[in-house]
Amino acid sequence: MGPVELARAISSRRRRVKAPFMMRHAVVVLLFSLLAGCGGTRLALQSESEDSSVNLAETLADCRNAFPDQSAQAVARADCIVKATELLVRPGLPFPELLDRENALRKALAVQVAAGKVSLLERNDQIAKAHRAIVAEEAERLRGAPSEGGQGRGPLAVVQWRASNSDACARLGGNSQNCY
Repeated sequence: MGPVELARAISSRRRRVKAPFMMRHAVVVLLFSLLAGCGGTRLALQSESEDSSVNLAETLADCRNAFPDQSAQAVARADCIVKATELLVRPGLPFPELLDRENALRKALAVQVAAGKVSLLERNDQIAKAHRAIVAEEAERLRGAPSEGGQGRGPLAVVQWRASNSDACARLGGNSQNCY
């Protein structure tokens, strides 16, 4: 066997040794890529399920418990409620400016309640009337808007917000989970 044939034999042997090694390397890289993709998907699903487990009623109950004195803590309580609705309701609304209008009224009434210019019953009555008008306006806008697949119902927080602040909230004891 001459030097050329010897070189060919060695090169051929190296190729046979490299090929399985390269194949194993490719398989390992592929497995790690699949695992990383599964982990990313799991994290996305986990964060989505965490988001859906937080609902408006629970968050507002936290606001009521943190600020139980509706008169003395009216501004702080209103700020808590506004933050909750901004985070949980606003992203699911087709017309978020309607929520902004309600929250502006809520803040203004809280200042008046804290100053003793408006009673809690008057505040509850004004919020209930404004909320009813806002939900009616939203329904009217949705009827006139082209249908975009389920836009009328929305996420749980939006459904809870639409059902809140009924006329019953304007009466004594209007501090239930649906009145805020």
